[in-house]
Amino acid sequence: MGLIQIVSPPLIAYDRDIFGMIPSPPIGIASIAAYMRQYGFVVNLIDAFGINPFQTKKYQDKFVLIGLDIEDILERIDMEAEIIGISVHSSMVAKFCIDLALAVKAKTNKPVVVGGPHISLNYRQFNMEGIDFAVIGEGERTLVQLVETLRNGGDGKGIGGVATPGTTPVQEGEVVEMDALPLPAWDLLPLENYWRTRMNHSPFKGKFIPMITSRGCPFKCSFCTTPLTSRGKWRAFSEDRVVKEIKELHTVYGVEDIAIQDDNFSANPGRAIRICQMIKEQGIRVRLSLPSGVRTETLTPHTLDVFRQGGVSYLSLSPESGSKKIRRLMNKPLNEKKFYELQKHCRELNIRTGICFIIGNPKETMKDILLTSKMIARTILNGADDISVFIFSPLPGAPMAREFEEKFPKDFLGLCWTPKWRKDYPKWAIIRNLLYLEYLVLKIIFQPLSIWRHIRNILRREYETKGEMGIGRLIANHVPGNKKAWPVKPGE
Repeated sequence: MGLIQIVSPPLIAYDRDIFGMIPSPPIGIASIAAYMRQYGFVVNLIDAFGINPFQTKKYQDKFVLIGLDIEDILERIDMEAEIIGISVHSSMVAKFCIDLALAVKAKTNKPVVVGGPHISLNYRQFNMEGIDFAVIGEGERTLVQLVETLRNGGDGKGIGGVATPGTTPVQEGEVVEMDALPLPAWDLLPLENYWRTRMNHSPFKGKFIPMITSRGCPFKCSFCTTPLTSRGKWRAFSEDRVVKEIKELHTVYGVEDIAIQDDNFSANPGRAIRICQMIKEQGIRVRLSLPSGVRTETLTPHTLDVFRQGGVSYLSLSPESGSKKIRRLMNKPLNEKKFYELQKHCRELNIRTGICFIIGNPKETMKDILLTSKMIARTILNGADDISVFIFSPLPGAPMAREFEEKFPKDFLGLCWTPKWRKDYPKWAIIRNLLYLEYLVLKIIFQPLSIWRHIRNILRREYETKGEMGIGRLIANHVPGNKKAWPVKPGE
């Protein structure tokens, strides 16, 4: 069968922004590639960040592009490829991916298809530019159907989950039963380069990799797009399939740290417990982290006990705000008493915790900020290892984005946790810095020994918290004469 090429874009962020995008091996295209190989397709992946994560270039004035630029990618496009796919994983790379798609089309005159989380709710942005096809939702089965249709002389219109210029999808795309999906094709990606960057979405000490054990989310946070793209459905791999994948990652690739990037790993608490029990029973020695946030509604002290026995060393708890009013606007209910009890229990179990907050809601007042400040103080007193404070930036398509639709950049460039396009950004940047200052002062006073542990981990580049990774990146980017984006230099 002919060649299918799929491109993952480079990293794009504000210059020297430690709150910006953090790299992670692109599990989405690895999953697509593995599924297509089952059908006999020859697949080639162009990971524009992973191929050269130490190449940094100026991009669109205020931004930096880390990895391959359009010219570099075009050099790697095979003129014999049947179709070229481009993964659009976030708003920040949308403009780049449009420019890349048009350049690929001009060079090859081959069909170009785009997909990914951003596309599912914003495919019209690409259709208006004349991009051939946009895959909505899960792409494995849809992409196979599209390629087979084109081979048989069809035009691709009318396939469920596919949008073409001037059309909308006639129906949802067909999804594959979860356990029928093969393990991601990690052999097609330059994992060693990611390990050299010493940066990841989650804390790590050794070789790391992301993993997805479920798709979708049953909750309906108004700042999030997942409830819309998944239609409120939650689908999961079986416990056996999850443990099989963990074992392969450990034995075949030597992975020691696995970041489970589900939107909600414990949506089914019984399943999550059984997975951790099986890991312990089979003696698989890996560290698991849950960086995407775990809903307190799904946790109990017993759940955490089993998590720790199964290798969970880090998890993120995301109250988002200390204000009930703001949480109500986010549709993010929280039992504060339970939240604090779970946090304390994590401390007792030596599970590192990151507590996440979002500030900058249009209706947020200083009273709300003070409530968040109070919550931060209490989490530190309870032994929290880390906090993350994000300034609200809309995800296009999410309910909370509607208030900003007339304000945010039309090409979406700048929609990140450092939203400098917001007129009130300077105010929120000061508030964010003050909250971090509060965190640091309280850590020094109430957790003095942890400060030395953080310093040791930063120097060793063996991270237990996201904050340690951020500081390591900040140091690297401000060393005089250091032009590299990451703590590790090429050749180390």
